Amino acid sequence: MISSIYIFKILLSYLGVEYEINQLSEINQEFTNKLESYNQFIKHTQKDEDYLLGQSAVISRYISNNHNFSGKSLQESARVDDIVESVLEIIEEYILPIINSNIINEEITKLICTHFNDFENQLSKSTFSAGGDSTTLADLYLFILYDITLRYLENHGYMAHHFNEKYPHLERLKLHFLSNKSVSEFINSNSINSQSSQLII
Repeated sequence: MISSIYIFKILLSYLGVEYEINQLSEINQEFTNKLESYNQFIKHTQKDEDYLLGQSAVISRYISNNHNFSGKSLQESARVDDIVESVLEIIEEYILPIINSNIINEEITKLICTHFNDFENQLSKSTFSAGGDSTTLADLYLFILYDITLRYLENHGYMAHHFNEKYPHLERLKLHFLSNKSVSEFINSNSINSQSSQLII
């Protein structure tokens, strides 16, 4: 399954944060009004005061900000935001249509590789994608993009293993996150296919 919950679980697993996922089968009108148009949310409790966040990218940034995972300077944080937005756009515009249609369009695949080339070039200049001295949310989003793309291609008989030769820095990033036991176990238990893809940006 690919969903906003998928991204949150990888993020929380990597950070070692305990979490609880609550899914509702029915939502009354009062709760619907509270959530407005959102289809996912995070509730934060602090000193008996609750509040809700409803946008996926905002939730990810909120979690990251609370765990020093968003960059150490304003410039690095801005770069993190830029990469996260780019990755979400690529997933929404290219990856999801491929998965949902179950058709691999060569032209779209070339466009995806163009983006991979850009990210690979950035990682060749700096160990971390946002240019800082430690892993950030931007690296995790790049890993998710790279991983789901490769796993889908491999599931459909494409020679995705050649990517580790073409994109050694993205491959290094993938190996870094997969070395986290919790992340690896979660990813290995979740397949990438058209029947289960439900990514909500």
